[in-house]
Amino acid sequence: MNVLIIPDKFKGSLTGTEVIEAIEAGLRRFDSGIQTHSITASDGGDGFLDAIRKSDASVEAIDCQTTDPLGRPIRAEYGLDVNRGTAYIEMARASGMELLAAEERDPSRTSTLGTGTLIADALLRGAKTFYIGLGGSATNDGGIGIAEALGYRFLNVDGATLPSTGGALQQIASIDASGVLPELSSARVFAINDVANPLLGPEGAAAVYGPQKGADRDMVARLDRGLDRLQQIVQRDLQLDVADVPGSGAAGGTGYGLKAFLHAEFLSGIEFVLSLTGVEALLSGGTIDWIVTGEGKIDDQTAYGKLVRGVADVGEKYRVPVAALCGVLALEKASVEDLGLTRVRQIHDPVRSVDETIRQAKALLIDAAEQLLKAG
Repeated sequence: MNVLIIPDKFKGSLTGTEVIEAIEAGLRRFDSGIQTHSITASDGGDGFLDAIRKSDASVEAIDCQTTDPLGRPIRAEYGLDVNRGTAYIEMARASGMELLAAEERDPSRTSTLGTGTLIADALLRGAKTFYIGLGGSATNDGGIGIAEALGYRFLNVDGATLPSTGGALQQIASIDASGVLPELSSARVFAINDVANPLLGPEGAAAVYGPQKGADRDMVARLDRGLDRLQQIVQRDLQLDVADVPGSGAAGGTGYGLKAFLHAEFLSGIEFVLSLTGVEALLSGGTIDWIVTGEGKIDDQTAYGKLVRGVADVGEKYRVPVAALCGVLALEKASVEDLGLTRVRQIHDPVRSVDETIRQAKALLIDAAEQLLKAG
């Protein structure tokens, strides 16, 4: 049996590499002759840059002075292939949730400006092609922070420049594109993610992802109105209507901003990373019997993207069944079949505390992997 392992990390307990090692150990308990192939993958969120650099030695890590989601100075890396003029930006490095303490999370105050600074730095170093990994963001600014770093200005009714935060979106009266970096006109931008949410509404950026970034119900409503205001002004001033494009709601509307201000094309994160590894040749050759994926929590949001759904789509494309392991299975509206998965096992037992499951995650994951592919 040949098994391809493409998991996400189990947040708070195991890294992606540790998840792979545990799954391999469990599968070999089940069948000592099993052949495994593994990928440290990313759907565009945390780990995107590491996955790129692991698969392509020509990508150099560039250390850059930038800002975190609250505008504080930090240093962050991005990837640059000088010979091909290609840059790889992981949004989470400068605009990620992990950069903030829990009490600092407030998507009305955060900005993607730091990610934009990385893009601008790569532009000025000669990059012409950009792959921007979305996910793990602490922001809900519709990408105006990125746009500001590249020379756009967002003005209120008095003509004053607004801060590029989620809370300022409702005040936008006009967009000034006169100062946009000229290098941007010849750049080609790809937004990498596996999220299908639109910008607005009950399935949009604010409603689905705002609460985990620190927004209460009232703030979610304000953020959604702000994003609606942004897209109305973009329609009027830039003659672009892309709010309903699947993926526009990714990373607090950054997907929308990249499409509106950088004319980005959307690519599936997991398919993009697979294309760099050469594993697609294995899949298309029919040598893989199962794909095993997993993440810390599989819930209804998984249906809108996230790495597990991206892996399931790859399995469907190549007609390979996909099984998943998770810390907690918490589906309410969606079913396992809706996610494109053949079977799922969770490692958490409700009779234990979650803390205990986290402490024992590796051993529990090995046990679950041993049982995963057994018939029945």
